[in-house]
Amino acid sequence: MRRIRTISKSIYPGRISGCLLAFMLAVAGTSAFAQDQDKDAEPAPSASTEVRGVVSSGQGEWGLSQRFPDSALWLELEDGTRTLALFWPEMETPARGAVIILADEGENAESGLAGALARELTHRKLAVLSLGLETPPAALKRILERPQLAPEAKPEGQSPEAAIPTTIDVMAVEAPGDQETAYRERIRDELAAGAAELNTREYELVALVGIGRGSNHVVSYAAGLGTPPALIWAGPKFYPGDAERLAPTLEKASVPRILELSSSGEGSDRRASLARAGVQGFSLQPVGSGTGFVPRDGKALAGRIAAWLAPDARQ
Repeated sequence: MRRIRTISKSIYPGRISGCLLAFMLAVAGTSAFAQDQDKDAEPAPSASTEVRGVVSSGQGEWGLSQRFPDSALWLELEDGTRTLALFWPEMETPARGAVIILADEGENAESGLAGALARELTHRKLAVLSLGLETPPAALKRILERPQLAPEAKPEGQSPEAAIPTTIDVMAVEAPGDQETAYRERIRDELAAGAAELNTREYELVALVGIGRGSNHVVSYAAGLGTPPALIWAGPKFYPGDAERLAPTLEKASVPRILELSSSGEGSDRRASLARAGVQGFSLQPVGSGTGFVPRDGKALAGRIAAWLAPDARQ
């Protein structure tokens, strides 16, 4: 018995050493295998690469189309891409026509005032197609929002000939960049695609509604049409350059009527400027107390728009 105990004591430490060695080798092998797996692993495809044929504007269009499957319309644009619109049919028939709503900058076809206004208008026998408005890139946004420089006054006694330089500094005149042109053209394409969709559905486009920054783009789109519909601006926020060109642009266009729903005092100045330019059919309706419009204002604004568009209210 004493000998057996002695042998057992001598063997026990050896077993522990063997187990430790085996454990260490196993851990080292697992670590090496994991490193090899990491090197050989392919990166997982992102969600954006799984959905083909859709160009995301960063406004959650794909998610919006899932939230409103019955209203979502993917409009084909001239450059082969698509944009999301929401179509809201009239709740009562017969329809009085259809309007296109262009949301404020950074809003999609349903967020902000656009969705609330669209739903309220459908209860007033109007069909609505709403579009979002992507925010321009930061550099372009700074250019668009830059104040316009006032022309320099001529010194007294200087003749008109002396004021004209003998050479033209081409660098002194900043032409619109390709980025701005592309940005504006895409929005015009979206509006044109929306109008074409309404025509396919046999609706008469009776008005273009621009919310906030969207007002800039409905003006330029309407000005290029042979027979434009009425224009409606809800809380318009014109870029300085667009504000300066507004009167001459509308003077040349054949827009039949214009309604501004404004909560600021800028509307009065704009009315005077358009009147001096000879623009006819402009109506200003102050709404609110200058705090800007929010979704809960949709019902009140829809009532104003529907009443203004009524046949017996047209001048």
